[in-house]
Amino acid sequence: MMELVIYGVGLALSFYIAWCLGANDAANPTDCAVGAGVLSMRKAMILFAIFAALGGVTLGPMVMKTIDRGLVDRESLSVEALIAGSFSASLSAGLWITLCTYLGLPVSTTHSIIGGVVGFGLAISAPLRWNNLYVVIASLITSPILAAISAAGLYFLLRYFFKGKRTERANLVIIYTLILILSFSTSFTIFYRILQLKSFNVFLMAFPVAVVLSSISVYTLKVKYGEFGTSNFLSALLIIGLCFSAFSFGANDMANATGVYVTPTQIITGNPTFTTMFLLSVLGSVGIALGAFTWGYKVLAVTAYKVTRLDILKGAAAEYANAIIVFLFTVLPSLFLGFGVPISTTHATVGSIIGVGLASRGLAGVSKRVTAKIIAFWILTIPVVILISMSMFSLTRRIMGI
Repeated sequence: MMELVIYGVGLALSFYIAWCLGANDAANPTDCAVGAGVLSMRKAMILFAIFAALGGVTLGPMVMKTIDRGLVDRESLSVEALIAGSFSASLSAGLWITLCTYLGLPVSTTHSIIGGVVGFGLAISAPLRWNNLYVVIASLITSPILAAISAAGLYFLLRYFFKGKRTERANLVIIYTLILILSFSTSFTIFYRILQLKSFNVFLMAFPVAVVLSSISVYTLKVKYGEFGTSNFLSALLIIGLCFSAFSFGANDMANATGVYVTPTQIITGNPTFTTMFLLSVLGSVGIALGAFTWGYKVLAVTAYKVTRLDILKGAAAEYANAIIVFLFTVLPSLFLGFGVPISTTHATVGSIIGVGLASRGLAGVSKRVTAKIIAFWILTIPVVILISMSMFSLTRRIMGI
């Protein structure tokens, strides 16, 4: 009976972690559009909530499997130990993220939840799958570096691209093509993973979906902006980038809120794995939306305005670098290795903003004080959460008598 009570409290904590995700990480897909003045905070948060939910429900289960079973050998643990461990991991991560969000600091929720899982694994001396942990840590280190390099490269490319005069027709064709590529790749991945059909059949389904979505999107943008000159073209790029980045965020980071509860929920409810992950993704989506609309502005004010001064060109370059890096780390490992790599979207977005700042004005283009403070809290995240999780697990185990 006690384990059911702890499980229920832990599931509430899972919702709390989702709230923390929305509060701290909503800035990741929205900071460039808001910082460049393309969208207000409120409109950016609405788009974030919609597309993060879509990404989490459709592709979130890919990474959820990695968080749930990829780091700790959970099959060797009892149900009581699993529930106590999931409770401890969620609470320790949530406390750290809440503190950092209150301070307006963008920290990695991925780091936090991984620290929580490793912490309870160490506390109970459970076998850790170090090879998977090394892959995760490597991705967390490389993602901001790759995002910074990609953002700088995109900034130079876009700056060169817009030197010449462009026609409205050419701008519309580029926007249509971009949305077509993003829609097709996303639809293909969803159909391939969910329906598990052959590639050719998935292509026949994904391509018409992409054509319809692209046509509707371009028509909507044309109605919104009227004349489609360079400024409106870049604004549209930022809005599309925000939507794609929010979708990628939901796909990658939904596991941080709900991943540790897949096995306990499946054991207690008896539902199949996919059904369990889908229901937990819906729960996480609601929590993320609430977090974004309550405390999301705290971190957004820092990343949008205080790391570097963003304009539309720099914002577009940073947004797409962030979205592409997160999406590739989520999808490519899933297709080739069988699981998605849970990278830090916070690291990717801050790395991309630093990248465009350095590309535009060198070291003078980036606030050293703000950047140093952010990196310091990044370094502290995993060891601090491990210690909190170990303490929480020891206390919870005594309460449960296991």
